[in-house]
Amino acid sequence: MKRFNFLFALAVLIIFTASVLSGIENINPPVIVGLLLFGVLMFSLVGMADTEVVNYMRQRFGKNLLSALVPLSGLYILTIGYLAMLDQLTIRQIIIPLIYLFLPALLLWWDRQTPQHINWRNLIAILVVWFFIELGLVPAASIPPDKGVSFFLLIALNGIIYSFLVIRGLDSMGYRLRPNVEDWKYACLYLGLFIAFFAVPIGFLTSFIGQTTDWQPLWKFPIILLGIFLFTGLPEEILFRGLIHNLLAGRLKKNQSELPVLLISSIIFGLAHVNNSDPPFIFVHLFGMDWSIPWAYVILATIAGWFYGLAYIRTRSILAPAMLHAMVDGWWSYFFNAS
Repeated sequence: MKRFNFLFALAVLIIFTASVLSGIENINPPVIVGLLLFGVLMFSLVGMADTEVVNYMRQRFGKNLLSALVPLSGLYILTIGYLAMLDQLTIRQIIIPLIYLFLPALLLWWDRQTPQHINWRNLIAILVVWFFIELGLVPAASIPPDKGVSFFLLIALNGIIYSFLVIRGLDSMGYRLRPNVEDWKYACLYLGLFIAFFAVPIGFLTSFIGQTTDWQPLWKFPIILLGIFLFTGLPEEILFRGLIHNLLAGRLKKNQSELPVLLISSIIFGLAHVNNSDPPFIFVHLFGMDWSIPWAYVILATIAGWFYGLAYIRTRSILAPAMLHAMVDGWWSYFFNAS
C-alpha cells in the first residue's frame, strides 16, 4: 500500500478510536473487537484505492471463480463472527450476507468478458447492495456496538469495490483517495456555484434550510467533514458516479456528449432521496397508499447530483465528487440544519 493510503487509514482509525472511547464509560471486549475489526475493514477499503494493490489482487485471486471468492469468504466469516458476538446471529442473518456478498460477485464474474457498460448483470449487482442497505434488510449492527457506524456499510463498501475492481476488472471507476490540485479546484468551484445559486435561494424559499441555533465547537467541523466523506460522500459517489454514471456512459456516450448521462444519473440520485423525512412535502396517493414526497430535498439533491457528476467528468475520479459531497453535507449540517 502506498504511504499516503496507509497513513490516511491509520489517521482515520486513530480519530475514530479516540472519538468512540471518549463517549463510553466502560471499555469492554466487544468494543475492543469492534475497533480492531473497524481497522481491518478500513485498511482493506483504503488499500483498494491503490492500483498496485488491486493489480496484485487480480493476479492472486483472478485465476478462477473459487480463488476470486476467497476475500469475500473472509468478509463473510468476519460478518458471521461479529453478529455472533453481538448475539444477533439467526438463520436469516446467515443467509442475507451470503446473498449480499456473493450474488453480485457471481454476476460480475460471468460479466468479465463483456463491454464495460450497464447491463442486467451489473445492474442487479448494484441494486442488491444498494437496496439491502436502503430498505433495512441487513441487520442493524454498529461497529463497535452502540457507539459506532454501520457495520454493513463497511462490509458493503469492501464487497462491492472488490467485486467491481478485482472480479469485474472495472478500471474506469476512478477509485483513489489521494487528492490533487484538480480535485480541490473542482470541489471548491462547484461547492460555491451550488450554494450561491441553488442551495441558499431554493433552501430558504422552501424553508428547507434554516440558520442553526445549536452551534457545535469549531474544532469538530473537520471531524464532521471526515465522517461525512467516509460514510456518506464516498459510498454514495462510488454507487452513483463510479458505478451508475460510469456504466451508463459506457452504454450511452458513444463519442457523443456525456450530458444525457449526467442528467440521468443526477435524476436517479435525486429520486434516491425520496424516502427522506425533511419537509416540505407533497402528498401523493399511489398504488393504494399515501406517499409524502420531500420535493425540495429531491430537487436540491438532483441539482447537487449534477455538480457531483460534473466533478466526476472533469477529474475521472470519485474523489472530487466525494469531497464536494462531504463539503455540501457538512456545510448544511453545521451551519444551516435548524432542527
